[in-house]
Parts: sequence; structure tokens; C-alpha cells
Amino acid sequence: MPNISDPEQALPLYATQQFNPFLVGIVLAGVFSVIASTADSQLLVCSSAIARDISPTLHQRMSRKYGVKYEQFMTLVVGILAVIATISISSTVFSLVLFASGAVASSLGPAMLIILLKRRTHYLALNSMMLAGLSTAILWRVLGFHNILSEVCPGFIVAVLVHEVLMKSVFQPKGHAIGETLRK
Repeated sequence: MPNISDPEQALPLYATQQFNPFLVGIVLAGVFSVIASTADSQLLVCSSAIARDISPTLHQRMSRKYGVKYEQFMTLVVGILAVIATISISSTVFSLVLFASGAVASSLGPAMLIILLKRRTHYLALNSMMLAGLSTAILWRVLGFHNILSEVCPGFIVAVLVHEVLMKSVFQPKGHAIGETLRK
């Protein structure tokens, strides 16, 4: 199949040319069910993480006031954002996966490193650094610099710098330090 215009269509095209249509239907139904199951799980995990982990205090207040409806609303918001992103981004699945892993590495990587090294930190500094890393990765990709250098590198550096600046200027040694509780 050297003449194929979209390499991501190679498996369905090959299957339709080589196998019985009934067998192709079963195989493709299996592939699509795995995709749907994964997307569903990712949607629920993402919305739950946003609803619960970004601001635990807000989650407690909203849960007391609205119950499960708060988390259902967050699932709806994340789902709508995912649909908008899917429609507006015209790219291959492979490049989207590369970008997604780079964005996750830019935001979660520095936070995990700081926690693992048991450095003094504050939850607001961690949230700020994760947002800065993610924003930098997205901006790096939008500006087209990802062809020169992966968005992980600048995202990671900016995230660590944001954390260090916040810890030295805003969050003095007294306070809600995660690192202090880890050292005990």
C-alpha cells in the first residue's frame, strides 16, 4: 500500500481488501469499542481530577451544595472542550498523542520531581507550576517551535522556574508546606 494518502487508514483499508466483510465488521467493531471505552475512561478521570484535585476546598463546598451534580457538570465541561478540540485540531492521531504526552510531561513532570526530591513546596505553587508548564507547552506548539525543540523542554523549565520564584517570593518557610510533612 505505498500509494495510501492517509497512513492511519492503512489497517481498515487492508482489512477491507483482504478479508470477508463480516470479519472486517467484527474486527473494526472491536477496535472502535476499545477506542470508545478508553475515551470514556479518560473523560471520567479528567473531569474527576479537575473537580476534586485542583481545588479541594471548592470541591467540598460544591459537593455539599450540589452533591453529584457538580462532578457531572465538570464531566460535561470537559466533554464539550474535548469535542471542540477534536473538531478544531486537524492533525494525525500520532502527532496529537505526541503533543498530549509532551503537555502532560511539561505539567506533571516538574511537580512529581519536586515531590520526589522532597523539596519544600505549597499546593498553590504546585498548581501554578503545572499551569505554567502546560501553558508553555501549548504556546510552544501553537507558535510552531515544536519542530525545533520538543515542547517538553521549555514547559519543564518554565514550570520549575515558576515554582522556585513563588517559593522564594510568595510562600516563605512558614505555611502549608508539603515538603515539610514529607520529611517527618
